[in-house]
Amino acid sequence: MDKSLSRTLQHLDQFRVVSRDLTRGTLTGGVFTALAYACLALLLIAETAAFLRTTYATNIVMDRNNEELISVNFDIVMFDLPCKYLKIVVWDMFGEERMNSTEAFSYRTVDHKGDLSRPYTPQEIAVLEQTDTLTDVSEQEKTDLDADWSSTDDQFHHNDFNAAVTFHDYTIVNFFAEWCVHCRKFSPTWMETAKEMSEKAQFRDADGRMATVKFLKMNCVAFGEHCQKAEIAVFPSIRLYKRDGTFDQFKDKRTMENIKQFLFNRIANSHLIIASHHSMFSEGCQVEGSIRVPRVPGHFHLMAEPHGDVNLNPALTNVSHQVRHLSFGHRHAREQAERDGIPRNMVAHITPLDGKTFIVERFHEAPQHYLKVVSTQVSEKKNYYYQMTHTDRTRKLKKKENSKVPQARFTYDFSPMSVVVKLQSRRWYEFLTSLFAILGGTYTVVELCSGAVHTVHSAVKESLGKAS
Repeated sequence: MDKSLSRTLQHLDQFRVVSRDLTRGTLTGGVFTALAYACLALLLIAETAAFLRTTYATNIVMDRNNEELISVNFDIVMFDLPCKYLKIVVWDMFGEERMNSTEAFSYRTVDHKGDLSRPYTPQEIAVLEQTDTLTDVSEQEKTDLDADWSSTDDQFHHNDFNAAVTFHDYTIVNFFAEWCVHCRKFSPTWMETAKEMSEKAQFRDADGRMATVKFLKMNCVAFGEHCQKAEIAVFPSIRLYKRDGTFDQFKDKRTMENIKQFLFNRIANSHLIIASHHSMFSEGCQVEGSIRVPRVPGHFHLMAEPHGDVNLNPALTNVSHQVRHLSFGHRHAREQAERDGIPRNMVAHITPLDGKTFIVERFHEAPQHYLKVVSTQVSEKKNYYYQMTHTDRTRKLKKKENSKVPQARFTYDFSPMSVVVKLQSRRWYEFLTSLFAILGGTYTVVELCSGAVHTVHSAVKESLGKAS
Protein backbone atom coordinates (compact mmCIF):
# COMPACT_ATOMS: atom_id res chain seq x y z
CA MET A 1 0.00 0.00 0.00
CA ASP A 2 2.83 2.40 0.88
CA LYS A 3 4.70 1.66 -2.32
CA SER A 4 1.52 2.12 -4.36
CA LEU A 5 0.86 5.51 -2.72
CA SER A 6 4.47 6.49 -3.25
CA ARG A 7 4.31 5.67 -6.95
CA THR A 8 1.02 7.58 -7.28
CA LEU A 9 2.52 10.71 -5.71
CA GLN A 10 5.64 10.44 -7.88
CA HIS A 11 3.45 10.24 -10.96
CA LEU A 12 1.46 13.28 -9.74
CA ASP A 13 4.62 15.32 -9.08
CA GLN A 14 4.61 18.67 -10.92
CA PHE A 15 7.94 19.74 -9.37
CA ARG A 16 10.10 17.14 -11.05
CA VAL A 17 13.76 17.19 -10.12
CA VAL A 18 16.47 17.32 -12.74
CA SER A 19 19.29 14.92 -12.01
CA ARG A 20 22.50 16.60 -10.92
CA ASP A 21 24.26 14.56 -13.59
CA LEU A 22 22.48 16.65 -16.20
CA THR A 23 23.39 20.02 -14.58
CA ARG A 24 26.56 21.79 -13.59
CA GLY A 25 27.36 24.58 -11.20
CA THR A 26 28.89 27.88 -12.29
CA LEU A 27 30.65 30.67 -10.46
CA THR A 28 28.03 33.16 -11.66
CA GLY A 29 25.23 30.93 -10.42
CA GLY A 30 26.91 30.60 -7.02
CA VAL A 31 27.22 34.38 -6.63
CA PHE A 32 23.59 34.98 -7.54
CA THR A 33 22.44 32.13 -5.28
CA ALA A 34 24.23 33.69 -2.30
CA LEU A 35 22.70 37.03 -3.21
CA ALA A 36 19.26 35.44 -3.48
CA TYR A 37 19.53 33.84 -0.06
CA ALA A 38 20.57 37.14 1.49
CA CYS A 39 17.66 39.00 -0.12
CA LEU A 40 15.21 36.27 0.90
CA ALA A 41 16.37 36.40 4.52
CA LEU A 42 16.15 40.19 4.62
CA LEU A 43 12.69 40.28 3.05
CA LEU A 44 11.47 37.52 5.34
CA ILE A 45 12.53 39.50 8.43
CA ALA A 46 11.03 42.74 7.13
CA GLU A 47 7.73 41.16 6.17
CA THR A 48 7.44 39.32 9.49
CA ALA A 49 8.11 42.56 11.41
CA ALA A 50 5.44 44.34 9.37
CA PHE A 51 3.00 41.52 10.15
CA LEU A 52 3.66 41.75 13.89
CA ARG A 53 3.42 45.59 13.96
CA THR A 54 0.08 47.23 14.73
CA THR A 55 -0.96 50.29 12.71
CA TYR A 56 -3.65 52.87 13.31
CA ALA A 57 -6.36 54.38 11.18
CA THR A 58 -8.33 57.46 12.20
CA ASN A 59 -11.76 58.56 11.12
CA ILE A 60 -13.42 61.92 11.72
CA VAL A 61 -17.10 61.56 12.65
CA MET A 62 -19.74 63.65 14.35
CA ASP A 63 -19.20 63.55 18.10
CA ARG A 64 -21.51 60.98 19.67
CA ASN A 65 -20.31 61.65 23.20
CA ASN A 66 -23.40 62.26 25.35
CA GLU A 67 -21.65 63.60 28.44
CA GLU A 68 -23.36 66.80 29.56
CA LEU A 69 -20.64 67.79 32.01
CA ILE A 70 -16.91 67.35 31.59
CA SER A 71 -14.23 67.61 34.24
CA VAL A 72 -11.45 70.15 33.82
CA ASN A 73 -8.50 68.98 35.91
CA PHE A 74 -5.78 71.46 36.77
CA ASP A 75 -2.69 71.88 38.89
CA ILE A 76 -1.33 75.42 38.53
CA VAL A 77 1.35 77.30 40.42
CA MET A 78 0.85 81.06 40.69
CA PHE A 79 4.33 82.41 41.34
CA ASP A 80 3.32 85.71 42.90
CA LEU A 81 -0.16 85.38 44.39
CA PRO A 82 -0.60 84.20 47.97
CA CYS A 83 -3.38 81.66 48.39
CA LYS A 84 -5.47 84.06 50.49
CA TYR A 85 -5.72 86.43 47.52
CA LEU A 86 -6.29 83.80 44.81
CA LYS A 87 -9.76 83.54 43.27
CA ILE A 88 -10.93 81.04 40.63
CA VAL A 89 -13.99 81.86 38.55
CA VAL A 90 -15.67 79.81 35.80
CA TRP A 91 -17.96 81.20 33.13
CA ASP A 92 -19.71 79.58 30.18
CA MET A 93 -20.76 81.20 26.91
CA PHE A 94 -24.10 82.24 28.38
CA GLY A 95 -22.37 84.36 31.01
CA GLU A 96 -23.34 82.09 33.88
CA GLU A 97 -20.84 81.71 36.67
CA ARG A 98 -20.63 78.02 37.43
CA MET A 99 -18.35 78.14 40.44
CA ASN A 100 -16.84 80.69 42.77
CA SER A 101 -15.74 78.66 45.74
CA THR A 102 -12.47 77.72 47.36
CA GLU A 103 -13.85 74.54 48.91
CA ALA A 104 -13.52 72.40 45.78
CA PHE A 105 -9.78 72.95 45.43
CA SER A 106 -6.68 72.32 47.45
CA TYR A 107 -4.24 75.17 48.05
CA ARG A 108 -0.61 74.91 49.02
CA THR A 109 1.67 77.83 49.81
CA VAL A 110 4.77 78.04 47.63
CA ASP A 111 7.68 79.88 49.24
CA HIS A 112 10.02 81.94 47.13
CA LYS A 113 13.76 81.57 47.42
CA GLY A 114 16.45 84.19 47.49
CA ASP A 115 15.85 87.44 45.66
CA LEU A 116 12.40 86.36 44.50
CA SER A 117 10.99 87.31 47.91
CA ARG A 118 12.33 90.89 47.83
CA PRO A 119 9.55 93.46 47.38
CA TYR A 120 9.84 96.35 44.96
CA THR A 121 11.22 99.62 46.25
CA PRO A 122 9.39 102.84 45.29
CA GLN A 123 12.33 103.76 43.08
CA GLU A 124 12.14 100.43 41.25
CA ILE A 125 8.42 100.85 40.69
CA ALA A 126 9.03 104.28 39.18
CA VAL A 127 11.72 102.90 36.88
CA LEU A 128 9.63 99.91 35.82
CA GLU A 129 6.58 102.04 35.13
CA GLN A 130 8.73 104.36 33.03
CA THR A 131 10.35 101.44 31.19
CA ASP A 132 7.00 99.78 30.48
CA THR A 133 5.59 103.01 29.14
CA LEU A 134 8.57 103.68 26.89
CA THR A 135 8.40 100.25 25.28
CA ASP A 136 5.04 101.24 23.79
CA VAL A 137 5.98 104.63 22.37
CA SER A 138 5.98 105.11 18.61
CA GLU A 139 8.88 106.44 16.56
CA GLN A 140 7.22 109.87 16.47
CA GLU A 141 6.89 109.88 20.26
CA LYS A 142 10.55 108.91 20.62
CA THR A 143 11.48 111.82 18.38
CA ASP A 144 9.41 114.15 20.55
CA LEU A 145 11.05 112.88 23.73
CA ASP A 146 14.53 113.40 22.26
CA ALA A 147 13.78 116.91 21.02
CA ASP A 148 14.96 120.10 22.75
CA TRP A 149 12.22 121.99 24.59
CA SER A 150 13.10 125.26 22.94
CA SER A 151 9.90 126.38 21.23
CA THR A 152 6.19 125.72 21.38
CA ASP A 153 5.93 126.49 17.68
CA ASP A 154 8.09 123.65 16.40
CA GLN A 155 6.79 120.36 15.00
CA PHE A 156 7.10 118.50 18.31
CA HIS A 157 4.39 117.96 20.89
CA HIS A 158 5.98 118.58 24.28
CA ASN A 159 3.69 117.49 27.09
CA ASP A 160 5.46 115.32 29.64
CA PHE A 161 8.76 116.80 30.82
CA ASN A 162 9.32 113.98 33.30
CA ALA A 163 9.08 111.42 30.49
CA ALA A 164 11.64 113.39 28.46
CA VAL A 165 14.26 113.57 31.23
CA THR A 166 13.81 109.90 32.21
CA PHE A 167 13.73 108.54 28.66
CA HIS A 168 17.48 107.80 28.81
CA ASP A 169 19.59 106.42 31.63
CA TYR A 170 21.14 109.86 32.09
CA THR A 171 19.91 113.20 30.71
CA ILE A 172 21.63 116.55 31.31
CA VAL A 173 19.30 119.54 30.88
CA ASN A 174 20.16 123.20 30.29
CA PHE A 175 17.31 125.33 31.65
CA PHE A 176 17.56 128.77 30.04
CA ALA A 177 15.57 131.92 29.31
CA GLU A 178 15.74 133.86 26.09
CA TRP A 179 16.18 137.18 27.89
CA CYS A 180 19.07 135.90 30.05
CA VAL A 181 22.45 137.42 29.01
CA HIS A 182 24.42 134.64 30.72
CA CYS A 183 22.34 132.03 28.88
CA ARG A 184 23.22 133.57 25.53
CA LYS A 185 26.92 133.65 26.44
CA PHE A 186 26.84 130.04 27.58
CA SER A 187 24.89 128.78 24.53
CA PRO A 188 27.93 128.25 22.20
CA THR A 189 29.75 126.27 24.89
CA TRP A 190 26.67 124.14 25.51
CA MET A 191 26.13 123.47 21.80
CA GLU A 192 29.77 122.47 21.28
CA THR A 193 29.74 120.18 24.31
CA ALA A 194 26.45 118.58 23.26
CA LYS A 195 27.71 118.00 19.72
CA GLU A 196 30.78 116.22 21.05
CA MET A 197 29.24 114.20 23.89
CA SER A 198 25.45 113.77 23.55
CA GLU A 199 24.79 110.02 23.24
CA LYS A 200 28.41 109.58 22.05
CA ALA A 201 30.78 109.75 25.02
CA GLN A 202 30.93 106.58 27.15
CA PHE A 203 30.81 106.76 30.95
CA ARG A 204 31.27 103.97 33.50
CA ASP A 205 28.98 104.02 36.53
CA ALA A 206 29.66 102.71 40.05
CA ASP A 207 28.49 99.22 39.08
CA GLY A 208 30.83 99.01 36.09
CA ARG A 209 28.12 99.48 33.47
CA MET A 210 28.75 101.69 30.45
CA ALA A 211 26.26 104.49 29.75
CA THR A 212 25.76 107.57 27.61
CA VAL A 213 24.23 110.96 28.40
CA LYS A 214 21.52 112.75 26.43
CA PHE A 215 21.87 116.57 26.23
CA LEU A 216 18.60 118.58 26.26
CA LYS A 217 17.73 122.28 26.36
CA MET A 218 14.57 123.70 27.92
CA ASN A 219 13.28 127.20 27.24
CA CYS A 220 11.68 128.37 30.47
CA VAL A 221 9.98 131.26 28.68
CA ALA A 222 8.07 128.94 26.37
CA PHE A 223 7.60 126.27 29.06
CA GLY A 224 7.30 128.34 32.21
CA GLU A 225 4.86 125.98 33.93
CA HIS A 226 7.25 123.02 33.62
CA CYS A 227 10.19 125.08 34.90
CA GLN A 228 8.10 126.26 37.80
CA LYS A 229 7.25 122.69 38.76
CA ALA A 230 10.93 121.79 38.46
CA GLU A 231 11.67 124.74 40.81
CA ILE A 232 14.16 126.41 38.47
CA ALA A 233 15.16 129.60 40.32
CA VAL A 234 18.14 130.85 38.30
CA PHE A 235 19.24 130.83 34.66
CA PRO A 236 21.01 129.04 33.27
CA SER A 237 20.54 125.95 35.48
CA ILE A 238 22.14 122.65 34.56
CA ARG A 239 20.90 119.35 36.01
CA LEU A 240 21.88 115.72 35.43
CA TYR A 241 18.76 113.52 35.65
CA LYS A 242 18.74 109.77 36.18
CA ARG A 243 16.05 107.41 34.95
CA ASP A 244 14.37 107.34 38.36
CA GLY A 245 13.80 111.12 38.19
CA THR A 246 16.45 112.16 40.74
CA PHE A 247 19.05 114.71 39.68
CA ASP A 248 22.37 116.37 40.54
CA GLN A 249 22.89 120.12 40.14
CA PHE A 250 25.91 121.47 38.21
CA LYS A 251 27.40 124.41 40.19
CA ASP A 252 30.90 124.94 38.75
CA LYS A 253 32.06 127.43 36.16
CA ARG A 254 30.26 126.73 32.89
CA THR A 255 33.07 125.42 30.69
CA MET A 256 33.28 122.32 28.52
CA GLU A 257 35.96 120.73 30.69
CA ASN A 258 34.00 121.35 33.88
CA ILE A 259 30.86 119.83 32.37
CA LYS A 260 32.82 116.76 31.26
CA GLN A 261 34.39 116.39 34.69
CA PHE A 262 30.98 116.81 36.34
CA LEU A 263 29.50 114.02 34.23
CA PHE A 264 32.43 111.66 34.83
CA ASN A 265 32.36 112.23 38.59
CA ARG A 266 28.61 111.98 39.07
CA ILE A 267 28.12 108.91 36.88
CA ALA A 268 31.19 107.17 38.37
CA ASN A 269 29.53 107.44 41.80
CA SER A 270 26.02 106.60 40.60
CA HIS A 271 24.31 103.27 41.15
CA LEU A 272 21.77 103.29 38.35
CA ILE A 273 18.60 101.41 39.22
CA ILE A 274 18.22 98.54 36.77
CA ALA A 275 14.92 97.12 37.96
CA SER A 276 13.56 93.83 36.74
CA HIS A 277 10.13 92.39 37.31
CA HIS A 278 10.17 90.01 40.22
CA SER A 279 7.81 88.79 42.91
CA MET A 280 5.99 91.41 44.89
CA PHE A 281 4.97 88.97 47.59
CA SER A 282 7.05 86.60 49.66
CA GLU A 283 5.01 83.59 48.59
CA GLY A 284 3.00 82.06 45.76
CA CYS A 285 0.26 79.46 45.61
CA GLN A 286 -0.24 76.03 44.07
CA VAL A 287 -3.91 75.32 43.43
CA GLU A 288 -5.15 71.90 42.37
CA GLY A 289 -8.62 70.57 41.68
CA SER A 290 -11.32 69.74 39.15
CA ILE A 291 -14.21 71.74 37.72
CA ARG A 292 -17.30 70.21 36.15
CA VAL A 293 -18.27 72.34 33.16
CA PRO A 294 -21.01 71.96 30.53
CA ARG A 295 -20.05 70.99 26.98
CA VAL A 296 -20.29 74.56 25.72
CA PRO A 297 -17.57 77.16 25.15
CA GLY A 298 -16.42 78.92 28.30
CA HIS A 299 -13.43 79.95 30.33
CA PHE A 300 -12.02 79.88 33.82
CA HIS A 301 -9.56 82.39 35.16
CA LEU A 302 -7.30 82.83 38.14
CA MET A 303 -7.05 86.31 39.55
CA ALA A 304 -6.35 88.27 42.73
CA GLU A 305 -9.08 89.60 44.99
CA PRO A 306 -8.93 91.64 48.21
CA HIS A 307 -8.81 89.72 51.45
CA GLY A 308 -9.67 90.95 54.92
CA ASP A 309 -9.00 94.62 55.50
CA VAL A 310 -6.51 95.13 52.64
CA ASN A 311 -6.87 96.00 48.98
CA LEU A 312 -4.49 94.97 46.22
CA ASN A 313 -2.88 97.32 43.78
CA PRO A 314 -4.16 96.03 40.40
CA ALA A 315 -1.25 97.61 38.55
CA LEU A 316 1.23 95.44 40.45
CA THR A 317 -0.66 92.15 40.37
CA ASN A 318 1.50 89.43 38.81
CA VAL A 319 -0.32 86.42 37.35
CA SER A 320 2.74 84.60 35.97
CA HIS A 321 2.21 80.88 36.40
CA GLN A 322 3.27 77.34 35.61
CA VAL A 323 0.81 74.69 34.43
CA ARG A 324 1.83 71.48 36.14
CA HIS A 325 -1.23 69.66 34.80
CA LEU A 326 -4.28 70.50 32.70
CA SER A 327 -6.60 67.94 31.13
CA PHE A 328 -10.24 67.30 30.29
CA GLY A 329 -12.19 64.21 31.32
CA HIS A 330 -10.55 61.70 33.63
CA ARG A 331 -7.53 63.07 35.47
CA HIS A 332 -5.41 60.05 34.58
CA ALA A 333 -6.68 59.89 31.00
CA ARG A 334 -3.18 59.97 29.55
CA GLU A 335 -2.11 56.76 31.30
CA GLN A 336 -5.38 55.06 30.37
CA ALA A 337 -5.01 56.17 26.72
CA GLU A 338 -1.55 54.60 26.56
CA ARG A 339 -2.99 51.33 27.87
CA ASP A 340 -5.80 51.48 25.27
CA GLY A 341 -3.33 51.83 22.42
CA ILE A 342 -3.87 55.48 21.52
CA PRO A 343 -1.02 56.54 19.17
CA ARG A 344 1.77 58.43 20.93
CA ASN A 345 1.35 61.58 18.87
CA MET A 346 -2.27 61.74 20.05
CA VAL A 347 -1.42 60.97 23.67
CA ALA A 348 0.87 64.01 23.72
CA HIS A 349 -2.12 66.23 22.87
CA ILE A 350 -4.10 65.08 25.91
CA THR A 351 -1.89 67.17 28.23
CA PRO A 352 0.03 69.59 25.95
CA LEU A 353 0.45 72.28 28.64
CA ASP A 354 1.94 70.11 31.37
CA GLY A 355 5.20 71.54 32.68
CA LYS A 356 5.01 74.79 30.69
CA THR A 357 5.69 78.17 32.32
CA PHE A 358 4.17 81.51 31.31
CA ILE A 359 5.93 84.62 32.64
CA VAL A 360 4.93 88.24 32.09
CA GLU A 361 7.74 90.76 31.86
CA ARG A 362 5.81 93.95 32.51
CA PHE A 363 3.05 95.40 34.64
CA HIS A 364 -0.59 95.31 33.48
CA GLU A 365 -0.03 92.08 31.51
CA ALA A 366 -1.63 88.66 31.73
CA PRO A 367 -1.08 85.34 29.87
CA GLN A 368 -4.21 84.08 28.16
CA HIS A 369 -4.76 80.59 26.74
CA TYR A 370 -7.13 79.28 24.08
CA LEU A 371 -7.89 75.55 24.01
CA LYS A 372 -9.72 73.64 21.27
CA VAL A 373 -10.89 70.31 22.68
CA VAL A 374 -11.60 67.25 20.51
CA SER A 375 -12.98 64.00 21.92
CA THR A 376 -11.13 60.82 20.91
CA GLN A 377 -12.20 57.21 21.17
CA VAL A 378 -10.65 53.85 20.37
CA SER A 379 -12.97 51.78 18.21
CA GLU A 380 -14.92 49.13 20.15
CA LYS A 381 -13.95 50.66 23.52
CA LYS A 382 -16.09 52.82 25.77
CA ASN A 383 -13.54 55.33 27.09
CA TYR A 384 -13.45 58.85 25.68
CA TYR A 385 -10.30 60.96 25.76
CA TYR A 386 -9.90 64.63 25.03
CA GLN A 387 -7.12 65.95 22.84
CA MET A 388 -6.57 69.68 22.70
CA THR A 389 -4.66 72.27 20.76
CA HIS A 390 -3.22 75.25 22.58
CA THR A 391 -2.40 78.81 21.61
CA ASP A 392 -1.55 81.64 23.97
CA ARG A 393 -0.93 85.34 24.00
CA THR A 394 -0.01 87.98 26.55
CA ARG A 395 -2.66 90.62 26.91
CA LYS A 396 -1.59 94.10 27.98
CA LEU A 397 -4.26 96.12 29.72
CA LYS A 398 -4.74 99.57 28.27
CA LYS A 399 -4.15 102.65 30.35
CA LYS A 400 -7.86 103.16 30.88
CA GLU A 401 -8.06 99.56 32.16
CA ASN A 402 -5.33 99.95 34.78
CA SER A 403 -7.94 99.68 37.51
CA LYS A 404 -8.74 96.15 36.33
CA VAL A 405 -6.93 93.21 37.87
CA PRO A 406 -5.01 91.03 35.33
CA GLN A 407 -6.31 87.48 34.94
CA ALA A 408 -4.64 84.23 33.90
CA ARG A 409 -7.43 83.08 31.61
CA PHE A 410 -8.04 79.63 30.08
CA THR A 411 -10.67 79.74 27.31
CA TYR A 412 -11.93 76.41 25.97
CA ASP A 413 -14.18 75.31 23.11
CA PHE A 414 -15.43 71.82 22.26
CA SER A 415 -15.29 70.59 18.67
CA PRO A 416 -18.48 69.03 17.24
CA MET A 417 -16.30 66.41 15.54
CA SER A 418 -14.72 63.37 17.13
CA VAL A 419 -11.68 61.26 16.25
CA VAL A 420 -12.18 57.50 16.16
CA VAL A 421 -8.98 55.45 16.31
CA LYS A 422 -9.05 51.94 14.86
CA LEU A 423 -6.23 49.48 15.43
CA GLN A 424 -5.27 47.64 12.27
CA SER A 425 -3.21 44.46 11.88
CA ARG A 426 -2.68 42.12 8.91
CA ARG A 427 -4.44 38.78 8.79
CA TRP A 428 -2.33 35.66 8.72
CA TYR A 429 -3.38 34.61 5.23
CA GLU A 430 -2.60 38.08 3.87
CA PHE A 431 0.82 37.80 5.45
CA LEU A 432 1.47 34.37 3.87
CA THR A 433 0.22 35.48 0.46
CA SER A 434 2.43 38.53 0.51
CA LEU A 435 5.38 36.54 1.84
CA PHE A 436 5.16 33.86 -0.86
CA ALA A 437 4.75 36.49 -3.57
CA ILE A 438 7.80 38.42 -2.37
CA LEU A 439 9.98 35.34 -1.92
CA GLY A 440 8.91 33.76 -5.21
CA GLY A 441 9.33 36.99 -7.08
CA THR A 442 12.77 37.53 -5.60
CA TYR A 443 13.88 34.01 -6.53
CA THR A 444 12.57 34.38 -10.08
CA VAL A 445 14.22 37.76 -10.63
CA VAL A 446 17.57 36.56 -9.31
CA GLU A 447 17.32 33.41 -11.46
CA LEU A 448 16.62 35.49 -14.56
CA CYS A 449 19.55 37.78 -13.79
CA SER A 450 21.84 34.80 -13.27
CA GLY A 451 20.72 33.23 -16.59
CA ALA A 452 21.18 36.50 -18.46
CA VAL A 453 24.68 37.01 -17.08
CA HIS A 454 25.62 33.42 -17.89
CA THR A 455 24.29 33.74 -21.45
CA VAL A 456 26.19 36.97 -22.07
CA HIS A 457 29.35 35.52 -20.57
CA SER A 458 29.11 32.42 -22.78
CA ALA A 459 28.50 34.51 -25.91
CA VAL A 460 31.53 36.67 -25.19
CA LYS A 461 33.78 33.69 -24.63
CA GLU A 462 32.51 32.04 -27.83
CA SER A 463 33.18 35.18 -29.85
CA LEU A 464 36.71 35.26 -28.50
CA GLY A 465 37.25 31.57 -29.33
CA LYS A 466 37.64 30.64 -25.68
CA ALA A 467 34.50 28.60 -25.34
CA SER A 468 35.17 25.17 -23.84
